Formats: sequence, structure tokens, C-alpha cells
Amino acid sequence: MAGKSTYEKKIERLSELSTILERGEAPLEELLKVFEEGIKLYRECNTILDNTESKIQTILIKEEANDES
Repeated sequence: MAGKSTYEKKIERLSELSTILERGEAPLEELLKVFEEGIKLYRECNTILDNTESKIQTILIKEEANDES
């Protein structure tokens, strides 16, 4: 199997960032940077999921059209 997808890598990083934030052991400035990175990754993952959902909907619509033919 090929390496992990970009999405999977982003999710892994989000998990790491979440752990850092939950511990709260880093200085506040570092926690803010971690939080900002997490928000950026969250938005990127959300975009990937939205695009994937659109592709799936397109495939399903095409398949439905083919079934009706």
C-alpha cells in the first residue's frame, strides 16, 4: 500500500497538536502557535472532506443517470 495520504497526515498532526494543547505544559505563546496550526489544518481537512463529498455526489448522480438509461 502506498504511503499515507495528505489527509491522513494532517489528521495525525491534528492529533499531535491536540495532545500538546490538552497537556497545557508549553508556554502560552507556543500554545497559541499550536492552536493556530491546528485551526489551519482543521480547515484544510474540512476542505478535503467537502471536495470528496462533492466527488461522491457526482459519481452517484452519474450512476443513477446510467441506471435510468
